[in-house]
Amino acid sequence: MTRLFAQEKLSDRDTIELNEEDSRYISQVLRMRPGEEVTVVDADGLELICEISEITKKQVTLNINDRRENSSEPPFKVTLFQCVSKGERMDLTVQKCTELGVSSIVPVLSERCVVKMNAKDSKGKIDRWQKIALEASRQSGRGIVPKIEEPMPLEKAYELISDYDLTIFPWEEETGKGLKSALQSFNGKKIAIFIGPEGGFSQKEADDAVDRGAIRVTLGPRILRTETAGAAVLAMIIYESEI
Repeated sequence: MTRLFAQEKLSDRDTIELNEEDSRYISQVLRMRPGEEVTVVDADGLELICEISEITKKQVTLNINDRRENSSEPPFKVTLFQCVSKGERMDLTVQKCTELGVSSIVPVLSERCVVKMNAKDSKGKIDRWQKIALEASRQSGRGIVPKIEEPMPLEKAYELISDYDLTIFPWEEETGKGLKSALQSFNGKKIAIFIGPEGGFSQKEADDAVDRGAIRVTLGPRILRTETAGAAVLAMIIYESEI
């Protein structure tokens, strides 16, 4: 079923008038007709099962037929601090990590990042990544659309570690602690994951992360690509906590 996301609470409504962007998506992109069903997820994560009652190119009106709580969100909030990668690699990271339950993604610029971003570049890229997150959320039945934050230097990202109950720092040079052991004693609600660029994190960056409170872990004997690592960590966390 077609899935839309609203920014406001809608639990007390009987009808919904979609904004121009969503109306255009329903009427012109999907070419839906009155009588067809749409799911709208409101700001509280409540799923509203709706029927199209009126439709024009600029305005679509929905009647709410049923309400239910969304059950697809994980029991924790995960922020991915992802070092920016080239081309479609970052697009793939946003898409797959959204499907796997990430709550927000912070693009990070580290020592070995090939991609350099200025203020002009940032806006266009963030808009693109946010649209990818929206489409992935629709496809995967999410209760939220993950927020793509403003890019920041790695040093500034480290300052945010204290806001999380657990910070996971996968590093290819780590040979001792695995992700499973890092998760065994975790009973909090907020997790941060730091993923390095194509060239990986430097020794100093890895040491600085630990000094700030991150737990450095190995993901096994194989070195994962930057666009694979974040999704792999999320999948492992899901396995340990939900399955």
